[in-house]
Amino acid sequence: MRIHKCQPAPIYPHRDPLLGTDWITSMSRALKSHTILQVWDRLFHTVGSTFWVQNIGAWILMTNQPENVKALLSTQFETWPIGGVRQKALIMAVGPRGIFSVNGREWQMARGMIRPSFVRNQIADLDCTDRHVENFLGRIPRDGGKVDLQELLYLFTMDVSSDFMFGYSTNTLVKPTQVALDFTQSFDYALLSASTRSRLGWIAFLLPDKKLDRSVATCKRFIDRYVEEALKERKVKERPYVFMNEMLGLGASQEYIRDQLLAMILGGRDTSASTMSSLFWVLAGRGDVYGKLRAEIGSLEGRKPTWENLKELKYLNMVLKETLRLWAPVSSNLRAAATDTVLPKGGGPDGQSPLFVPKGTGCRWSLYSLHRRKDIFGEDADEFRPERWEKLRTTWEYLPFSGGPRICIGQQFALTQMLYLVTRVVQTFETVEAVDDGPMVQEVSTTMKLVGGCWVRFKEA
Repeated sequence: MRIHKCQPAPIYPHRDPLLGTDWITSMSRALKSHTILQVWDRLFHTVGSTFWVQNIGAWILMTNQPENVKALLSTQFETWPIGGVRQKALIMAVGPRGIFSVNGREWQMARGMIRPSFVRNQIADLDCTDRHVENFLGRIPRDGGKVDLQELLYLFTMDVSSDFMFGYSTNTLVKPTQVALDFTQSFDYALLSASTRSRLGWIAFLLPDKKLDRSVATCKRFIDRYVEEALKERKVKERPYVFMNEMLGLGASQEYIRDQLLAMILGGRDTSASTMSSLFWVLAGRGDVYGKLRAEIGSLEGRKPTWENLKELKYLNMVLKETLRLWAPVSSNLRAAATDTVLPKGGGPDGQSPLFVPKGTGCRWSLYSLHRRKDIFGEDADEFRPERWEKLRTTWEYLPFSGGPRICIGQQFALTQMLYLVTRVVQTFETVEAVDDGPMVQEVSTTMKLVGGCWVRFKEA
């Protein structure tokens, strides 16, 4: 590797340098205490922005350097497919054929089938979203009573996602069936169990988990029911374009459709609900920010926003962007090297030299840490300050929707849905305040989720 002038990266100071068993022990404790993101962040400061760690004999790279993340996601895209423990975890949770589980031609085919769902006219049609926003607003107490907004947000995004994909909604906000509630609980557990295994490494996959098996079976039954009903044409669809019907029309198998639908629920339900939960948690303690939103959104004079209106609400967009910076729903990710390769940064005493990476190595990057780098976002990088986006311009330093060929295909749909709901809430309520003043604690599953929920009180406008 002399031609690349590679230098070695620092190594995590193991207590067990032979196998690195201390790493899995430490990470298990951090996961249980909901501090794993903070633990990794401290290590990036004390060990290095890119460093080696051994986990039960397997060497893994950890990084928060934007140049390396760019290589993983874009310039070395073919070299770093989804593989190893992350692929195995995704297959456990959402099936072997879903867009998040496959590479190469299979991935290209899945993306090609999904892409028409997110064309401009689908995104800008807010009628579907509005129906469920009204149901969401109807669940918020008008008398100042406390409410767990996170719970309602997950129901809301499930209702919107199912409407968008199946052609009719689960309606968990207004008429929740036991079947739908069982699915959401089972899906949550499947994602948590699979993501925990991914973070702890291959040895965690050796442990049996009957609850996971039952949860996955419940999820499959739930989706299969909708696919079978569509095949029999038992229901009249509520929307002209329905993702599931389009796939059926292309001749996709029931198993293939099921895996894509589970992947889209993960992308459509969990990421948006996670982001909005964090956003409202912040707003409940930042009356100044909520007041600025009220002033800006007041320009609509009570009218429901159009797609064009949402783009013009500059401060609201900055608030959402800042939320995605500090609490990107997918806080870390992992790739596996398909060949020997060289990453642009991480080597040498200052971490600025190229780094040789052998075939089979896993590399995990932390968006949580990358988005808090003070050399990029300033000395106040840990603070929630939407105004930073008035002048700040970023490329590979800010990646809440990932980047490169696998950039989130539903990005604009998710942003539009979130902007619309927040606008309608701010129009409806004069203030929002937290029920208690405890610190934010996030559980890290496939996406982040507030431990204990987001308990708030609203005052009607």
